[in-house]
Amino acid sequence: MATKYFLGTADAVAQVSTVQITADDAATTYTITIGDRTVSVAGSGTGVNDTATALQAALAASTNPYFTAITWTVATDTVTGTAATLGVPFTASSSVTGGTGTIGAVTQSTASAGPNHWDTADNWSDGSIPANTDTVYIQDTNVNILWGLDQNTVDLTKLIIPKSYTGKIGLDYRVFTTSGALATDATEAEYRQTYLKIGATDVVIGENFGQDNPAGSQRIMLDLDTTQTTVNIYGTASSSSETGRPSIRLLGTHASNELYVRSGGGGVGVAVGEPNETSTFNLISVSDQGSSTKLRIGAGVTLTTYLQNGGINVMERSSGTLTTCTINGGTLQTEGIFVMTTTHVNGGTLISNHTSGTVAHTILNINDGGTVNGISNNETRTWTTVNLDNGATLLANSDIVTITTLNEPSGQYTLGT
Repeated sequence: MATKYFLGTADAVAQVSTVQITADDAATTYTITIGDRTVSVAGSGTGVNDTATALQAALAASTNPYFTAITWTVATDTVTGTAATLGVPFTASSSVTGGTGTIGAVTQSTASAGPNHWDTADNWSDGSIPANTDTVYIQDTNVNILWGLDQNTVDLTKLIIPKSYTGKIGLDYRVFTTSGALATDATEAEYRQTYLKIGATDVVIGENFGQDNPAGSQRIMLDLDTTQTTVNIYGTASSSSETGRPSIRLLGTHASNELYVRSGGGGVGVAVGEPNETSTFNLISVSDQGSSTKLRIGAGVTLTTYLQNGGINVMERSSGTLTTCTINGGTLQTEGIFVMTTTHVNGGTLISNHTSGTVAHTILNINDGGTVNGISNNETRTWTTVNLDNGATLLANSDIVTITTLNEPSGQYTLGT
């Protein structure tokens, strides 16, 4: 077990990879694939050297940014690809179809390295890449962490990212990133690993106990994989680097995961970064008693318990059951198709837009100071039991929302129609 700090000071090194034509046949097509794009040539029929020359020429002539990010050369039967920008990695593969020609695997002779690599040892305070049971600090730097993100075999004891870290972790899947300074090409999507995929028992983000007010990171993308994790978010940047996406994006699959959000003006999201993401959390809690936090829970999240004291939050689920939901303040807007078994609205507002095949709410308790808005969605749905307290507000259209049992408060109360 070691405690280490990310420095981001490693020298940048260009990746070099080679591929060998091992048998030539004019009936064979030779292909190099990067992401989901390909460059292909037919075999020359005049020898492996000629086919390698043809393949190199086709690769060098490609205008696709996946291929233009690499300088292609040839020597005899071997094509070499060298990253055009130091420290920016690429992933290529080779294949053949038809005939009897063959091609070797794309082999990396020099690994990409540099200040933006998690997996470069020189970026760490003790000269070694984080390993199991380590405690890792990412702070006091603006260096982006973009490459070497698949650390799925590592389980840290703690991952601590204070607000003094102002770089970015992860890649925007919608654009192809071409430099460590986050230059991008919007004509292609990102094909490399986008989340930092690493296990950690405890994750702490956004702490700031000093007198200054650092800006924080506008992009932190963490895939906690199968490790049971407790995540505490003290604060975020004021905005995200990507419009429409939260500044902190989380994934995790352990059934006992817990997420505690104290403040998140730049947004916190679970399984909302890319289409069809999924995650599992036992508990998600928002303790912010103001309106600054913006939490979004994606459609693919399995969740047991939700607790909210404030913020302007959205829960959009595509199936399943939320066992317990407690709202003491702020606004929660629910969307999608799922069941809320027991809901307590003690304060704040629940905008209940979600539906289900049968029962959207099993037990809905609206207490003094709480508001439930059921008129923002005109899809028909059923709430099995609604318990009203004095001072509660219920907005519902009986043509849309069927309430099987409505338990009114005792004593004097106000009924509005």
